Amino acid sequence: MKRLFTLILVSALTVGTAAAWGRLGHATVAKIAENHLTKKAKKQITEYLHGESIVKWASYADDSKSDLLVDVGFEPSNTKRHISYPHTFEANADCTAYRDIRKGDTYVKNCIYFIEKMANDLKENAKEMSDSVRVASIALIVHFVGDMHCPEHIRYPEDQTIGYYKVYFGKEQIRYHSLWDTQIIATRLPWSFTDTAYLLDTYTKEQIAAATAGTPYDWGYDSASASRKVHEVKEGAKLDKRLYLDEYQPLAEDQIRKAGYRLAALLNETFK
Repeated sequence: MKRLFTLILVSALTVGTAAAWGRLGHATVAKIAENHLTKKAKKQITEYLHGESIVKWASYADDSKSDLLVDVGFEPSNTKRHISYPHTFEANADCTAYRDIRKGDTYVKNCIYFIEKMANDLKENAKEMSDSVRVASIALIVHFVGDMHCPEHIRYPEDQTIGYYKVYFGKEQIRYHSLWDTQIIATRLPWSFTDTAYLLDTYTKEQIAAATAGTPYDWGYDSASASRKVHEVKEGAKLDKRLYLDEYQPLAEDQIRKAGYRLAALLNETFK
């Protein structure tokens, strides 16, 4: 079987701690997607996941980062292998998503690149894969599609930080990335993922068709364009909690909603 990527199942290696959406957000993305799977795709995925729902695997990638690294090949400068947990993507100045995983001797953590490759590998070779690689591939796709829609998992030319700095959210000082991991959703939607999915799964068939048109890189452009204003908040900013949620919670909800529909479209195409 021709492998398009390699998962490194070694827990001793260290990776970053960034997460996107938290458990509520990722589970909501997966639940919305599950609601829109075709019967054939759902049956095949359920078989590969041994009867379990994709919702159960929605945060597995964050829980098991050091076991789900991706081998991206030799590092040009010293011929050592480079491994990564590619859960972000980089946008160009015009918000198009960067398409490769390397810039000269520098590696780019490009989740969209691996979403496409893992989906293609599953589509062409799922039955030939080992059980562990097949399960991990599905779990990573479910998680990374959520990640690529989180505004603080996008790197722009003017801001590569993904929110790794402190701001004041009301009276609380928190890391800005963490605000977008959890609080942007959980502060006003403190229900279960099923409740949240029910509330957010509101697009018409025509709206879903428009949102899911194109490729994951087209979705990346849409996500980067919509999310850029989030990165205007700088370190030490004092954010009024009510005003910030009034302005940005609708964006967070729509990003989660689109992620769910797009994940379903990708899985339906992969397992058609």
